[in-house]
Amino acid sequence: MRAHDLFVAAAILMLIDAVAYSLGALRPLHKALAPRDPYLSQRLLLNLMLANAGLYFSAMFAFVGAFAAPPSATGIAVMAVALAACLYSVLTVLFLTPRDWGHSIPRALAAMAIIVGLVV
Repeated sequence: MRAHDLFVAAAILMLIDAVAYSLGALRPLHKALAPRDPYLSQRLLLNLMLANAGLYFSAMFAFVGAFAAPPSATGIAVMAVALAACLYSVLTVLFLTPRDWGHSIPRALAAMAIIVGLVV
């Protein structure tokens, strides 16, 4: 397996994670945490949606890096940043909400694929 294939696989896993958050977590989290104040409820929804957008943007960023790397040093740098985003997601879930560790599996697998792709 080539580095490019591993990077594309990582980007796909990151996209799956973003879609899963959109479909499985966004509304239930908002419903569970929504304050009675309509304005604060909208602000909470906005923050959840911005977090979700960050998941999509980091996945798209990884796709750009996957298609620029490995021949390009810029592509390698982009994949290193994508790796940092994955590790940040995994570590924050593990430390802040350890019972939700299962939700970090796609990003953990993506991080492993990026690491192997950077090494090979």
